[in-house]
Amino acid sequence: MWSEKSRSWRKTGKRGVSPIIATILLVAITVVLAAVLYVLISGLTKGPGNQPIGSALAMGTAAESKAGTNYYYNFTIESAGSGITWNSVNFKISGPVAPAATTTWTVLSISAATVVSATGAVVTSWTTGNGGTPCSSTQSLEIISTTNMVAQGEILTIIGVGSFQGTTSATIP
Repeated sequence: MWSEKSRSWRKTGKRGVSPIIATILLVAITVVLAAVLYVLISGLTKGPGNQPIGSALAMGTAAESKAGTNYYYNFTIESAGSGITWNSVNFKISGPVAPAATTTWTVLSISAATVVSATGAVVTSWTTGNGGTPCSSTQSLEIISTTNMVAQGEILTIIGVGSFQGTTSATIP
């Protein structure tokens, strides 16, 4: 049997952490674990490549002009996110006046060379040029229509396709 003297060494060697320090450590560990779980779960719920089109492509206000029977509406590309190409967006005009089926959509480079172009009231694919060309702020979108859309409340809607989701709008003056 152990005598009281031989057990006394065990009592003096037992020292624990104060209750306040233990509580602080437990709270800190819980907060760190909750933060790690939040980061993991938020990354999984978003999914890969679902970038909102509004944050990927920003267009300025349209400049309008007329030549003969055609009306010209030029939109400058203010910013374009990385990875967005002209195949990543569809364009349509909505409002009280329907655009003509002969409406021409052309993306021009800074040197006025055609990047892509299409014809129709809605653009879902480009008929000329390389639709895989990246969008950039050195380009502009030109819409040529026989329909006067000024002061009619027309809205250009940009619709994301593929990994770009949602819509964004620009008003035609």
